[in-house]
Amino acid sequence: MERIISAASRLFAALGYDATTMAQIAEAAELDIDTVMEIAGSKRELYLAVMGRGYTEQKAVLEGALARIDESGAPQVAASIHALIDDYLEFCLNNPDISALLMHRWLGDAADLRDLEQIYNEPLVNSVLTVFNRMAEAGLLDSDADVELCVRTIAWTTIVFVRYATMSSPPAGFLAGERTVARFRVHLHRLSARMLGLAPTSPAETPP
Repeated sequence: MERIISAASRLFAALGYDATTMAQIAEAAELDIDTVMEIAGSKRELYLAVMGRGYTEQKAVLEGALARIDESGAPQVAASIHALIDDYLEFCLNNPDISALLMHRWLGDAADLRDLEQIYNEPLVNSVLTVFNRMAEAGLLDSDADVELCVRTIAWTTIVFVRYATMSSPPAGFLAGERTVARFRVHLHRLSARMLGLAPTSPAETPP
């Protein structure tokens, strides 16, 4: 099953659900179609398995980061939120297929599979919002901050960046690599600091 899900994930990420066939998945997994369908079921079932795995893996990363949130003071909150952002960015960079799958969805892929965002994405957003809203109510975040849009902005920005950074041929003018990732990480820290009113955690992250 692992072999089939890995092959399907790569193809769904590269081509989208609608453009991927079971024959292509079977070929990528080096199995015949009958075997793939016997083990994994239909293309729809396989797509849901791929999406479900991505959700489970992201959930584990976010739960770990949220559990380490330190609400004892403003500097600790800032450091904790930036650590969460770093963990999420690292996860997305290590799992670029997830960003590609989400971008295909945004473009209308698998339109016949409704409510996937409610099943797989919103629970993740809500888990972060619960903690951030609690900190806002405790006065640890800027009272004027739109916490929900901040969380979604960080997620959307990260997904798009990772999609560009992991392309085999990035667009002209966009230089991928560790230096660009480091710049983007600092950018996310500054962005979150400004949106949420966080204390700077290092001189490099102090907004100009």
